[in-house]
Amino acid sequence: MAILTSKVRAQGGSASTTLPAEAARRMGVEPGDELFWIEDGAGGYRVSPISPERLAMLKAHDVVMAEYRDVFAALAK
Repeated sequence: MAILTSKVRAQGGSASTTLPAEAARRMGVEPGDELFWIEDGAGGYRVSPISPERLAMLKAHDVVMAEYRDVFAALAK
């Protein structure tokens, strides 16, 4: 597990930090992209470039693909 660090600084009425280049590369984000801060239930956050709504759609897609895998395979022939 990689541990990356960044400093928090004041910017207006908010706290701001710079995303380490390695984290941006691994996440596939570029300047101007939106990041989602999702509470993890343990007092922390998970940062993701994928919105919770899109993540739910991807999970639903996986369920449908698994359930109808044989049908899709037959249709693909």
